[in-house]
Amino acid sequence: MADKETAGGGEEAKAMVPAPGDTDAWDARREKLGAKLAEHRARNASQAQKERSPGTTQGIAEGLKLASEFVAGIIVGAAIGYGIDQLAGTMPFGLIVFLMIGFAAGVKNVLSSVSPKPSPLAKAPPVTKDASRDNGENR
Repeated sequence: MADKETAGGGEEAKAMVPAPGDTDAWDARREKLGAKLAEHRARNASQAQKERSPGTTQGIAEGLKLASEFVAGIIVGAAIGYGIDQLAGTMPFGLIVFLMIGFAAGVKNVLSSVSPKPSPLAKAPPVTKDASRDNGENR
């Protein structure tokens, strides 16, 4: 397994690696690598602390928002279905149909909330010279 010092592959890189029996050179190299590792750990201590800390309330808020969007779709669908059933006298059918529509609307709301938003430039169709000059006279 090659490290950064031997990754170059030339004679200079091979000269930096101590001989297998040279324990003093290996100890010095181990100390040098230990110092680099300690420096790296000190530099990234704040990130490590952030990873160990429990989640913030932002995740709870996002979960409650998604749950309320889902439940709202179902409740609105059920309410519309119940209202239609009361007016038309077809008691379970409108409620069942609009409950399913409300469920689908709730799923759609949740999926649209968690899906990545496309950039505004991706939505705009490309404008060509001919299309920009056409005032509807050729139609």
